[in-house]
Amino acid sequence: MRLSGRSALLQSAVCLLLLALSLFLESGTNLDMLLQRRWFDAAAGAWLIDPAAHQVLRVFFYDGMKRAVACIGLGCAALFLWGYASGRSAWMRAGLLMALSCAATPLLVAALKAFTGIHCPRELIEFGGAFPYRHFFPLGAGTSGGRCFPGGHASGGFALTMVFFCVSGGRKRAAALLAALAAGWVMGLYQMLRGEHFLSHTVVSMLLAWQMNIGLVLLTDRLLMPALERRRARRAGGPEAPPS
Repeated sequence: MRLSGRSALLQSAVCLLLLALSLFLESGTNLDMLLQRRWFDAAAGAWLIDPAAHQVLRVFFYDGMKRAVACIGLGCAALFLWGYASGRSAWMRAGLLMALSCAATPLLVAALKAFTGIHCPRELIEFGGAFPYRHFFPLGAGTSGGRCFPGGHASGGFALTMVFFCVSGGRKRAAALLAALAAGWVMGLYQMLRGEHFLSHTVVSMLLAWQMNIGLVLLTDRLLMPALERRRARRAGGPEAPPS
């Protein structure tokens, strides 16, 4: 699926509006704390998924899912190279988009973590930690030392939503998008049940991933793919592909 300029602007506007609303709810309400308290046993000082349970479950919901996303990214990079070598533009584009998303989305979230300076629930005084609870606004510019917002683990799953732009057919796109969103939310919810993230952390990661998708699709379709097609045409000694 390719994006027109109008569609990209509309999707970006909706995405940024939802992002602003999410930050407003995070800073203007106690929804995050109300939800997080439901998963914390104050008497026992333990989360619903405690360290012992995490050691059993991490192979599926933490390490396993992170490695799966990494393998998908590497596999898509190989798909891009195969598509380039074989002259299959559709495979080349899909592999490039997915590989870029699997790399760029987690990197963006990791960079923002250092800027926001927000601590994880388990680090807060309310849950037996040492730090006071602080909302996103006013911006702390990282002075508190927290590195928990947005949610990093879930960002890998949400990076897979790029598949929506790589398949054809309305039903296939919808199914692919739902599967990718499910992966992101399973990863995000797992971290929330461990006291590693608030709900807003996961929501913001999802929206950032979609905004990243829009930018990467425009970059790929308008700059990278035409340049790659021209390069391949020159190497093959044939006429250059017309600019898209």
